[in-house]
Amino acid sequence: MMIKKYPIFLNLQNRNLLIVGGGLACLEKLQGLENTEAIITIITRDLHPEVQAFVNGKNHIKVILRDVVAADLEDRDIIFLATNDPETNQQFRSIAKSLKTWANSVDDPRNCDFYSASLINLGAVSFAISTDGNFAGLTASLRRLFEEVLPEGDSELFEKIYAMRRELKEKLPDLAERRNVLKTIIHDLENKYFRKKSD
Repeated sequence: MMIKKYPIFLNLQNRNLLIVGGGLACLEKLQGLENTEAIITIITRDLHPEVQAFVNGKNHIKVILRDVVAADLEDRDIIFLATNDPETNQQFRSIAKSLKTWANSVDDPRNCDFYSASLINLGAVSFAISTDGNFAGLTASLRRLFEEVLPEGDSELFEKIYAMRRELKEKLPDLAERRNVLKTIIHDLENKYFRKKSD
């Protein structure tokens, strides 16, 4: 039986993150962490040009060009091991565990304490899709599917729904009556976006 994972959305503002490795896997993590306001350190011998272009002008991202050592993992909130070497991942994940710090090894689910998800943002609505680190290509395809079904421009619709819900709390103090109205709104959304149209 597969162990059930517990999905969460982390507030990483001002959290101290370490990324080991400076290749395209590092770039993927940086793109996912964009706008989280985390404080990020990258330690790597070689920095891919695309990673360099991404970090240019970003004061919250620090790059150190050298081999990572055990002391680099201290005082981190989360560690991403973006290397192509499972043995290196295992070595530093063991160090992270001894420090009681969560570690994620990119494309190496055996050496992960958690798995990153593919994220779709629609204003205050977010969808996260994960394959437990086993098939990043599938999560990317599913993300694109959701983005087509729920285009970014429709985020205003969800914001209006939130505003309506806040107003309904004042106008309809009766919980049962308020639920019925909200169910009608959700039903309309389902009909518009999620029901398959007949040929």
